[in-house]
Amino acid sequence: MIQLRPARKSDLDALERLENLVFDGDRLSRKSLSYYISNPRSSMMVAEHQNRFAGYALVAFRKGSRIARLYSIATDPAFYGMGIGQTLLQNCEQGAKTRGATSLELEVRKDNTAAIKMYQKFGYAHFDDYEDFYEDGMDAMRFRKPL
Repeated sequence: MIQLRPARKSDLDALERLENLVFDGDRLSRKSLSYYISNPRSSMMVAEHQNRFAGYALVAFRKGSRIARLYSIATDPAFYGMGIGQTLLQNCEQGAKTRGATSLELEVRKDNTAAIKMYQKFGYAHFDDYEDFYEDGMDAMRFRKPL
């Protein structure tokens, strides 16, 4: 069973390990992860399966905006296919809605077909692209879902 909870400072080692495991570049630094854990304008949730760290998701909120941004979402490859990403995404949507957001937006690598399929499955619509968005030059696709 997947358990979700807010990220804690004690999760920093696991968060940093996951960043390095899942992302080839554009990683959040340990300092950034620590900042987002305690920032009142962000929400970072951790997923655990059988008391093992399985993933996390980070949503950012801008003052005066009703658009929330899914800043990062990652699942440990050892837990692929178990619905961790979907559970985290649904939690992000509910949390953003609870905080008054009317939509959730995100960027995703154009070559990340698994993530794109998940976002489309959950009703996200592609509305724009950013060229040369990632540090390796890959373009980003922007998606949005009304909440």
